[in-house]
Amino acid sequence: MENLLNRSYKTEIEKKYTVLYVDDEEVNLRVFNRNFSKYYHVLTAIDAFEAQNVLAANKVDLIMTDQCMPRMNGSELLIKIVPQYPDIIRMIMTGFSDEQDISDVEEKVGLHRFLKKPWDPNQLRAEFDSALELREEGLVEKQPTPRKKSAPAATKKDTSIDLLESTMSLIETNETRQLKKDINNLVKESKTKRSEFMDGGINYLMNLKDAMLPIQQELKLYTDDSFVVYDKNGMNQNGYWFGEQDDCLVIASYHSNTHTRESLALNSFVSAMLTEIVYKEECIQPDEIIKRLSTRIQVRFLDKNNEHSCPLDIAVLVYDKDREKVTHSGAYHDVYLLNDRNEFKVLKGNQEVLVPGKETVYDVNSLSAEQINAIYIVPFNIIEATNDNKNDAGALKMLLSEVHKFPFGMQAKMFVDYGYRSVIGIKM
Repeated sequence: MENLLNRSYKTEIEKKYTVLYVDDEEVNLRVFNRNFSKYYHVLTAIDAFEAQNVLAANKVDLIMTDQCMPRMNGSELLIKIVPQYPDIIRMIMTGFSDEQDISDVEEKVGLHRFLKKPWDPNQLRAEFDSALELREEGLVEKQPTPRKKSAPAATKKDTSIDLLESTMSLIETNETRQLKKDINNLVKESKTKRSEFMDGGINYLMNLKDAMLPIQQELKLYTDDSFVVYDKNGMNQNGYWFGEQDDCLVIASYHSNTHTRESLALNSFVSAMLTEIVYKEECIQPDEIIKRLSTRIQVRFLDKNNEHSCPLDIAVLVYDKDREKVTHSGAYHDVYLLNDRNEFKVLKGNQEVLVPGKETVYDVNSLSAEQINAIYIVPFNIIEATNDNKNDAGALKMLLSEVHKFPFGMQAKMFVDYGYRSVIGIKM
């Protein structure tokens, strides 16, 4: 069969076929007639209703209709005429993605060709000749089999819609660009306000936590001399508490192992609960204080479905002045004592953090106060952060062996100079 796409159309061709073109724009009808009237018997119709009249009066071999027309569109026209003209070759042309309507035609009556505007005269003529000659030779059905819906068709539809949307997204006007700019500014403003709100909330928690800490100078009222090193700059996850009950000085040092915001809230809660446990409940046993605190944290911060444990490192030291006795319990938090021979002794707590909800028996260390010259309470996390080696208590002991020789007023500054930001020192 001759290659129709490469055929020369310069010679006079016998007009064997009649083509009907339906379009609601007269200019398109005139252009079509001028381009194809020398090759075919061309008939035109301004709408679907006129097209039906033309079909009734003429034998038409091929109909090509625009899809978007008033009152009756192209697909509705083809569906309507097929029962009466089953042998006619049917083509639809559109400049829009009316895929659903086109799909309806293919499903109900079949469609020979679906074409997109704008059309090229040579290509369109090749499409006409190909369909007409193939049908003439019996290589194409006079009435294509209606196409059923299938997954590939749906995929094709989605792809066409995506392509149209992608194309439309490239068409920007000054108004749309300004709108996008305004939206971006609103998003930035919203993020800024949210950040300021969160910063304000964090600052509030920091101030609340620091406000609940005892005034450092008050510790001197209960001891011969003392100091507290505590870094209020930044989000310090450490905290301390002290108070006196029944001639017993109770001191607690703690560190929360949670995220910073949770840590600030937890530390504030711990400070409030220690006040309640020691003063209201008059509890002065270090292991019992930790146990009651653990229960309160579990009730306040945890629920049955929450696996987050709110772990806490804590040391509780009780100095009974009447009995000249020091007792200590801790959860991953030791206490360093300087005895009367200037030797350091470590009161070790349990070697695991306090985990609310977990049944734990806390060890109690007891020592005569007469054997103690000074007490230093330093959280493990401070030791780990300050020294290169993890849990390098040896480096701390070396520092203590030098620091204790100086007056307490100077010792605080020395700890700060060495990078320690949470230390409690008590002279006995």
